[in-house]
Amino acid sequence: MKIGLQTWGTDGDFMPFLALAIGLRDAGHEVTLAYTSVDGKDYSDRADITGIKLIRANGNVPAPDLNPYGISSKPGSFSEYSKLLNEFFEPFTDVMFQASEELCTCSDLVVGHTACHTLATAAEMAYVPRVSLVLVPLVVQTETVSPIGKNFGKLINNMMWSIGDKVSTQRWYKRSQSLRQELQLPKIKSLQKEVFTSAIGTIVASSPALLKRPSDWNRSVHFTGFLNLTESSGTEIPVGLSEFLQDGEPPIYMTFGSCLQFDEDASTRLLLETAKQLDIRCVLQLNTSSKLGKVSDQLFITDQVTHAKVFPQCRLIVHHGGAGTTQAALLAGKPSVIVAHGFDQPYWANALHGLGVSGKPLLRHHLNTDILARTINEVLDSPTIQDKATALGNRMRTENGVKQAVTIINQILAK
Repeated sequence: MKIGLQTWGTDGDFMPFLALAIGLRDAGHEVTLAYTSVDGKDYSDRADITGIKLIRANGNVPAPDLNPYGISSKPGSFSEYSKLLNEFFEPFTDVMFQASEELCTCSDLVVGHTACHTLATAAEMAYVPRVSLVLVPLVVQTETVSPIGKNFGKLINNMMWSIGDKVSTQRWYKRSQSLRQELQLPKIKSLQKEVFTSAIGTIVASSPALLKRPSDWNRSVHFTGFLNLTESSGTEIPVGLSEFLQDGEPPIYMTFGSCLQFDEDASTRLLLETAKQLDIRCVLQLNTSSKLGKVSDQLFITDQVTHAKVFPQCRLIVHHGGAGTTQAALLAGKPSVIVAHGFDQPYWANALHGLGVSGKPLLRHHLNTDILARTINEVLDSPTIQDKATALGNRMRTENGVKQAVTIINQILAK
């Protein structure tokens, strides 16, 4: 069967879709993956590596010259996400819709990132079944928790979901809604019911080990586990880093992932000064503009490496709380210190802290070296956190999110 996938965002939004695309390919399907990178990345080289057809749906629209993690003083807030969509989604709407139409023209089924409003429209026009893929459980409504991640009781939770859905449907995706009007389609009345989720199937790509399935989710919502690229799909560890990892006690690993590029000088300085203050073995993941390699017996600087291969050899992972890096740390059985920059990252920071596998959540805004170093030392000095992280990692490694998602998609296709 022919299956089209479409995603939008950064590495953390592209890589899970690529993992699923590979799983579908291995199951015998012909797969096309369309993506829109908000930071202008081109993943076309992955087509040669994986054999997956890729469509880069960025057109000639330049990546916004704006730090998405600096557009609001309240990370994870409604205001922050509203500004993100206005600056980083709206300009790409038309070119994304072209990709959505192309996918629906040649696919028996499409799978869309929960934010891909254009795919919902194209699938409706072409009468192609659409599955929604959710990377953060908090996207799917439940009476057990409010949309801000806190439980105020069933009545208040439901009221907040209802108000939030009504306001977001009115304020978000204005170009996507006008497209529907041009196509003589009715306006979307509920983002929650018509875009973020799908009546035929919603895949929540999160581990059941992190969150108990809400009892009020209907049967079309499926928990699969994370969609992670396998170790074998990544690049080899550079020789110098491999030697550093083996030549002493396990280091801590510090990375802000794709967030680093938006405030590179300040973040690089923060990580370097923290490593110096800690005076323990550290690996820092910085951008390629940094001087790479062994700096001293205590410090190694690297650019992007395959986390699944490096994290198991480390003591602790300091990171931004992106879904991909979070799951890599969890799967490795390592404790985290999360410095949330925005959007879904505070959710992951609070979730891991609640499970006892990380230090207290930190926000990038106003963070300094002393606070970060102190939090790292608190986690390193806690055997309980390490033991819980090890146990959670052992449990999660028994899951196979890609295999489970492929099974669900096959079942939908068979109906």
